[in-house]
Amino acid sequence: MSGPALKQGNAHEAIHNAALFEADELTTVVRQLHAEQMLDKAKAAAQLVVEHWQTRTLRHATEEEEGLYSEILAANSERAVDIAALTHDHDLMRKLVSEAETYLTSDELKLALARFDMLLWLVEAHSREEERLIFATRPTEGASK
Repeated sequence: MSGPALKQGNAHEAIHNAALFEADELTTVVRQLHAEQMLDKAKAAAQLVVEHWQTRTLRHATEEEEGLYSEILAANSERAVDIAALTHDHDLMRKLVSEAETYLTSDELKLALARFDMLLWLVEAHSREEERLIFATRPTEGASK
C-alpha cells in the first residue's frame, strides 16, 4: 500500500520537484569543484550525489512500483502499458546511478558527471509524464487550450 503523498497529485509533484532540485544543486557543486581542479572534494561530493539518487529518487521509484503502480494495476489492468513505461524509466535511472557509482570507483569523474546529467534529464521527463499519466496535471503536447 502506498503512502498518502504518493496518491495526491500536488504532493507527489512536490516530492519530484524537491528531489530533482536537490540533485541539480549537488551536481552543480560537483561540476564547480571539478572545474576548479579540486578533484578529491569533487569526488567526495559526487559520492553524495550518488547517495542522493539512491536514497531519494530510487527509493521513491521503488515505493511507487510496490505501492502506487501496483494499486493502479489492480484497479485497472488497462493501465499496464503506462505502468510498464514508467517502470522502464525507473530501471534506466537505476542503471545510470549504478554506472555513475562505478565510474567514481575508477576515478572517472567526467563520466559520472555525464550520468548525473542524463539522470537530471530523464527524471525531469519521467516525472512530468508520470504526473500526466497518473494525475493528469500536465496537458499533452500540442493540446488545444
